[in-house]
Amino acid sequence: MTTVIIFSILGGLLLLSIILSSFAYKRQQALSLKKSRVSQLSRNISDLEETLSTILKVDPSYDLILILHQQIIALVEKKLNLEPSNPKTQQQFEHHKNLNARYRNHERDNEINQAMQSDEAINLANFQLVQVTKLLQKFKASKKLSPAKLSELSNHIQRLKLDIEVESHIAQADRYSETNDSVMTQSHLKQARESLRAFHGDFPEKSQLIRSLSERIKDINQTNSTIIEEESVEADQELAQDNPPEEGQTSTSEATNNIAR
Repeated sequence: MTTVIIFSILGGLLLLSIILSSFAYKRQQALSLKKSRVSQLSRNISDLEETLSTILKVDPSYDLILILHQQIIALVEKKLNLEPSNPKTQQQFEHHKNLNARYRNHERDNEINQAMQSDEAINLANFQLVQVTKLLQKFKASKKLSPAKLSELSNHIQRLKLDIEVESHIAQADRYSETNDSVMTQSHLKQARESLRAFHGDFPEKSQLIRSLSERIKDINQTNSTIIEEESVEADQELAQDNPPEEGQTSTSEATNNIAR
């Protein structure tokens, strides 16, 4: 009888141990899943903040800014629900609430500058705009954005891409012009002009911009032609000085003048 009781107690303890281990395992799994979800949300928030930073620099309007920032707030709120006692997440949520109020009042801390410093910077800005387009398409698929609004914002993004490319090439042309590098100056002006010509949409200042760029390119060509002519005359004069005509012969310039007569 005693043996049966002992085995019953041991069996009960073993069962209790299994149950407790199962609870501990499930709790550990839940904590691990929660940590993974928080990390994923943090990465998504960081990616959107980077995209928003680019849009704030290049987009004078606030439609895309507010859409992006509202998505950031939604993600931060999800993160806060997973870790409500985390002071950093609480501060992050309050920070973005304050930012959202400023954006709704059309306030920002930076000036608009669509001129990128390099081709790599242009490519990065274009990449961020592509990410915005993908997000808008997801919103349309989930009925959060109407087809008409998606079309409007997509056209706006295409115009932003054009403005960035044109302004960046003009800025780079200006920098090369300061160092008298006419070849690179002209190259960037031509790239800006071709971007405008290739753009399917139309807007009031498009034709004027193309004419302005064409005039600058023409001025560079005329300046280069003048320089080449002057250098050619100087070279002829130096050649004449280095090789004076022998007695009874006339110089090239004199021969030209005689022919003219």
